[in-house]
Amino acid sequence: MKTTELVKTWLSNEGFRYEIDEDGDLKFRYQGANLWVMQDPNDALFLRIAMPYIYEVDNDRAKVLEAINGVNAEMKVVKGFVLENGGVWLSIEMYIDSSPDIEDFLERCLDILLAGQRRFYDKYRSL
Repeated sequence: MKTTELVKTWLSNEGFRYEIDEDGDLKFRYQGANLWVMQDPNDALFLRIAMPYIYEVDNDRAKVLEAINGVNAEMKVVKGFVLENGGVWLSIEMYIDSSPDIEDFLERCLDILLAGQRRFYDKYRSL
């Protein structure tokens, strides 16, 4: 079963609404944050949960890169990066087994993304 199907089932069971875009990616809100579960058509066991565009780089690229590097160095699982267009994203990317009990870890992953966002903002403000 594709990871997006597992997440759709979890979201439905937990009462979350979601949308499916033209690529088959799931878009939903969790505690006020916009999140995407992006499928990889070549790898059914790869789970990518993204928090897109948490910040837009202006004339502060070095400061943004330092803050996001701090998040990457200090936090488990979460990965932050800056896109070519200047948007800062966070994601969790992991492999799961063929019959995962997604209830055991999905909510924790979502909470880690929220914590990563807070950590980025705190680090950015402290620089």
